[in-house]
Amino acid sequence: MTSLRVAATIMVASAQLTSAAGATRPDFADNLRRAITVSGQENVRFRLADRMAHYLVPAVSVAIIQDCRIVELRAFGTAAPGRPANSRTLFQAGSLSKTFTAVAALRLVEQGRLSLDVDVRPLLTSWRLPDSPLLEGRTVTLRGLLSHTAGINQEGGNGYVRGARLPSLREILDGSPPANTDPIRVIAAPGTAWHYSGGGYYITQALMQDVSSSDFPQLMARLVIRPLGLRDSHFSQPLDRRLEPRAATAAGPDGTPLAGGWRVNPELAAGGLWTTPGDIARLLIAIARSVRGERGGILTRQLAAQFMTRGPGNWGLGVDLGRLGSAPHFGHTGHNIGFVSEYVMYPDSCQGAVVMTNADQGGWLASEILSAIGEAYGWPNRTPPVVQAAIPLTDRISQRFVGTWRLRDFPAERFSISRRASGLYWARVGYVGRDLLPEAEGQLFSPDSRMILEAADPTAERAATLSLSFGSGRNVAERIAD
Repeated sequence: MTSLRVAATIMVASAQLTSAAGATRPDFADNLRRAITVSGQENVRFRLADRMAHYLVPAVSVAIIQDCRIVELRAFGTAAPGRPANSRTLFQAGSLSKTFTAVAALRLVEQGRLSLDVDVRPLLTSWRLPDSPLLEGRTVTLRGLLSHTAGINQEGGNGYVRGARLPSLREILDGSPPANTDPIRVIAAPGTAWHYSGGGYYITQALMQDVSSSDFPQLMARLVIRPLGLRDSHFSQPLDRRLEPRAATAAGPDGTPLAGGWRVNPELAAGGLWTTPGDIARLLIAIARSVRGERGGILTRQLAAQFMTRGPGNWGLGVDLGRLGSAPHFGHTGHNIGFVSEYVMYPDSCQGAVVMTNADQGGWLASEILSAIGEAYGWPNRTPPVVQAAIPLTDRISQRFVGTWRLRDFPAERFSISRRASGLYWARVGYVGRDLLPEAEGQLFSPDSRMILEAADPTAERAATLSLSFGSGRNVAERIAD
């Protein structure tokens, strides 16, 4: 997909609204910045169309919340060839589904069907969590499952090609065919550590179904979707054929259209939701009103307080609460193959936003959009942009780094550094890449992602090894081709 084609297909689905005082705000879509601002270019901003082209993202859909109201619903680009995106285009929510699941589970707690802190194993009637020495003297609780502290494996699913036979929930839990993931097991003593676990939400789905004698889509409709009037939210895997004309088709890791349009994700509680930013925003407003003890909430104030209680890893129940000491907020990212989404919500001021994309590498763009919205609407927690000096790119620097590389500890992971008209470019094999700028003769950085590449010998004509880091932790890469 070329820049010209992306830019030509940008369309705004809903008009930007003014503030309550009538004053217009800067349009976030004209004010994007990279993760790192290059010194001397502090005032440089980017158009959303250009950043979509840069990351090969076909469509973006956005909902903005201000004062507990949705004040902007906008969509950009193409949902599918020849079909512009609009604010009711359906996207796969990925792990944003977990927030919906957590709210529904807490409503079952309110009804007395579940408890946050009792052993869930006796309540599971459709499947049995295998015993483990790690369970001695400890229990797997709903709180642990929702907060990723129950010691359960399986970060996430892989998706299934449309038309393939799908596993049942029990087959997913057992890791038996046609499931394409490992069996769900205890891998750490519950309550001792934070470990992100989609598998914990598979168990939560079984638990909710068992105690309610309802299947999961019906349960979610009864507990969350219908009470909030979410007309565009569907725990439907595969997607109902009648809804397919409204669905965004996905772009794969390399930016090309995904064969079949999208993958099917039968792990409903963890990542099976099709929805829109507008519907997610309505849920976020209802949660915020619950936290604030106002009418229009979805949870009691007591359960909303549990939802927002910080645990290991800075997680609440189904949400990331951010770093300790930051303004109270909750958020989540979602990633199914070909779809990346993110939201953030500040309940005290009832501000937030939801960004959904139909691109496997849309996360960098979603972060840039949220930063631009936060600046336009004056969110808490805003920090000055990171500014990094760059030096001119020379043939000597280019020759030092250009080539094909593999990670020493993960030899299947390979990437290339190439030179383009715009400068150096880094890309994992089969993935959309990122621009690189030289910080020094032997060091490069990515203004898109804060990645740093450093030559072991900064004076070598062609570097033999590089260290690669994203701000924490390092990997060593070895040259395998010029």
